[in-house]
Amino acid sequence: MIGGFSLGADDRERVSPGPRSSRFAILDGLDAAGRDDLLAEIDALLCRRVRDIRLRGRLRDIYRAASWPHRSRTIRFWLLWVSVFSAVTCLLDYVMQPALLGVSLVFRGVFIPVVYAALAWFWSRPRAPVIEGLTLPLTVGAMMVVAEILGNAGGGDLHERYLMAGLFATSTAIVVFPLDQRWTIAGTVVVIGLFLAFGLTNADVETKVPILETIFFTFVIGCLVPARQAMNTVLEHAYVLSLRTRIQAEALAAANARLAILADTDGLTGLPNRRAFQARLARDWAEQAARSGRVGAILIDVDHFKRFNDSAGHAAGDRCLVAVAEAIRAAVPGTALAARYGGEEFVALVPGTAPRALADIAERIRAGVTALALPHPGLPEGRCVTVSVGVALAVADGEIAGAEALLQGTDAALYEAKARGRDRVVALWTMPSANGDVRAA
Repeated sequence: MIGGFSLGADDRERVSPGPRSSRFAILDGLDAAGRDDLLAEIDALLCRRVRDIRLRGRLRDIYRAASWPHRSRTIRFWLLWVSVFSAVTCLLDYVMQPALLGVSLVFRGVFIPVVYAALAWFWSRPRAPVIEGLTLPLTVGAMMVVAEILGNAGGGDLHERYLMAGLFATSTAIVVFPLDQRWTIAGTVVVIGLFLAFGLTNADVETKVPILETIFFTFVIGCLVPARQAMNTVLEHAYVLSLRTRIQAEALAAANARLAILADTDGLTGLPNRRAFQARLARDWAEQAARSGRVGAILIDVDHFKRFNDSAGHAAGDRCLVAVAEAIRAAVPGTALAARYGGEEFVALVPGTAPRALADIAERIRAGVTALALPHPGLPEGRCVTVSVGVALAVADGEIAGAEALLQGTDAALYEAKARGRDRVVALWTMPSANGDVRAA
């Protein structure tokens, strides 16, 4: 707000950057200096190659908070569908070896869903980074333990098949879980370590077989670690770019809002200027026309202002106008608009009013200026600054020509006030030439 004048709804909509997403809620707590610091930090980061981007400190915390909903949905979705798939594969275990059904129901149908449900619960709200990271080793570890139990129960070739099946199932978690690289590596180490340890317990195969398989799968699954890190880097880079764009867009919107206010504000008095008054008149006229309402206008002119300037100088004249503007601002109701119309003329727009109420507002304006008791150096000693006021009221008819006629009416009433000796209020409908109704001439 500048000088008591604020943007209208159309102006705010024009300069608004749009609704804020929760991804950018961090900006709500930052002042202009804080945003500038954050923008400088982002710019320094984006100077690097994309593959070299690593979020640290504040930016890492901001990204973790902003990306948590996405990370949570991704991990919980994986846990849910793997739990369903685990329960369904009890039928496959029965087909391969009916004797496995009991063990399969206990571990695939009950154990895995319960463990994964608990892990999904951990992701129901933000946790400490260590707790979130540990969910990956626990996820893959539980799956490999179940594979070992089923493999031991089946014996023979089934042992190796179950371990490989568990290895491939858990490898999807390694690449899907959007966690820091250290936890992706930890999950990979758990998978490969358990695969080797459980493979060595299989007496039906030579010792070198699980060792060679482990070496092979270490290279295969090891490729998933940089793949996951690359995805993390791309997501972080995209977020930082969007955060920078958002900061810049909001800074631009704020600058546009300030410019819009300044463009509609009189630089001397802080009141809306003639441009803003004309826009408000058109808007109020249309709104009142829709309900057959009335629009009132009050035109105010400082009496003998040229003499004031000639006698006291333009600096004193400016101070006089500022004081008069404050008196006018204090006299009009909150629903009205007071503006500087040009030079020593001011205008007030009062929508949805009645003749008596409009005349009372005009009289308050005149009396308020008189109460300032500003000595007028261009008049005989003892005379103070006064104003002449013209008032007109019109029924809004939807035609902009009617609004123009309203202003012409206030101008005619103002000239009548000056003709009657100044320092007075004249309403158009009280003039002998008026047609008797409460409309502008």
